[in-house]
Amino acid sequence: MPTRYQQLRGAVFRLSLGADEQHAYLESILAHLSGNGSSVCYGNDELALELEDIFLAAGDMREWREIGDAEIAAIKPLDDLLEKWSGETDADFWRRDALWTDPRWDEVRALASTAFAMLPDEERDTGWQATL
Repeated sequence: MPTRYQQLRGAVFRLSLGADEQHAYLESILAHLSGNGSSVCYGNDELALELEDIFLAAGDMREWREIGDAEIAAIKPLDDLLEKWSGETDADFWRRDALWTDPRWDEVRALASTAFAMLPDEERDTGWQATL
């Protein structure tokens, strides 16, 4: 099972990918949910939801020394931007074709790339363990 740091790093990485790679990832995790083998109807929000789910733990991760303040500060603008575009008024941003056509995705990718550069690929010792 990936650590929380690895989950966070992975979510940021996937947001930094190009449209084709993001689409392929979404298909790999969502296509089985549709009867026709395509997840296009599910849009793109899973990319943001993955970040949101793990970034909610950033404060706790800092306490356990899994992540530092500079790393949190690098991810925060990305999280804020995705939050800004959530909701009905920006529903078009979350359609699958927007990955290729909406310039806001270029902003997301740029912020994600900057944040990802701050997240080294390394093992992080921590005393935290998930309880199931």
